[in-house]
Amino acid sequence: MTEFSKIILGKGLQELQYQDVADFFLQEQGESNTVEFKAFSAAHGNFKENIKGVIRAVCGMLNSDGGLIIWGAPLGVADPQTREKKFVGALAPVPEYKEKDWMINKISDSTSPLPTGIRLAVLQQGQNENLYVIEVEPSPYKPHQADNTYFVRLDGQTKPAPHYFIEALFRRISYPNIEGYVKVDRAGIVSGQSLYYLNITCFMFNFTQMQNEEDITVRLLVDPGFFEEQNQYTSSSKVYELSKLHFGLVNTHRAQILLDPYKLDAKGKKVKLIMSYAGKHSPAKSSVYTIDFGKVDLNNPANTNQMLAEMEENVLFSERQERLGTTRASTLRESLGRTPNK
Repeated sequence: MTEFSKIILGKGLQELQYQDVADFFLQEQGESNTVEFKAFSAAHGNFKENIKGVIRAVCGMLNSDGGLIIWGAPLGVADPQTREKKFVGALAPVPEYKEKDWMINKISDSTSPLPTGIRLAVLQQGQNENLYVIEVEPSPYKPHQADNTYFVRLDGQTKPAPHYFIEALFRRISYPNIEGYVKVDRAGIVSGQSLYYLNITCFMFNFTQMQNEEDITVRLLVDPGFFEEQNQYTSSSKVYELSKLHFGLVNTHRAQILLDPYKLDAKGKKVKLIMSYAGKHSPAKSSVYTIDFGKVDLNNPANTNQMLAEMEENVLFSERQERLGTTRASTLRESLGRTPNK
């Protein structure tokens, strides 16, 4: 994962403040294939019209090397000699505020196939002064399109991708984008027993057009708790397999978990649920959830949304290892109990 914000602005997305961006533009800045500045301009219409340019920029970076977009940057002025736009001075912030999740959903819903690796920070200074700073990872599922057009970053600009470029991107597709999610259906106390139950549904999707996945293995792991398997509750893990997963069709799998209240109390009433999966052609990913039984509604077992305390969905194993600082050498050292000689 490349922290474009830290590289370009000197701070990670979560640390950024409105003033940091304002200070950045005290000096003249230019765009590149990994940096795009967009001012909010009434000349381009309202919020709905302006955001189309942002979505095109995200699409172009997904199809290229990723990068950083600042929406609310100063208006660009073309250099009379190089004709390249330079950005300096007062910001041109976005007057309309949208929450981070709304923005990510809007960008994702407007891009096909569904992208991953988009991170966003909303920075405010006053009611009508908003900045949207967007980090975009280069997509392993390229090419993407927005508004029925494939975009790419060329010469520091977002442009419709040339035909040869689109063909090259299609040839680079090596695996489908499969995603897994868990929905908590019901939670409560087992009738006549001093045990809690948790009913879940697992969803598997394939979001890559014209490329099916096969031989998918899904593993569920819960702590604390036990899965039902042939009327037995003895294992904290459960594995199921899918022979094929087609684009546009969802696969569902239901499971029930039983929980000992004493073990649940020892964990602060928090249940950790991990769904990991991989297919014949797709790399391993995982979705991790923390479920808070302190918020269970015993009067309405189907009222479960408030129980989801934390979730992080569809993260590549390689990305999790990178966060943990796991390397080939450290993995071998932990497994073998010695340092490998090569």
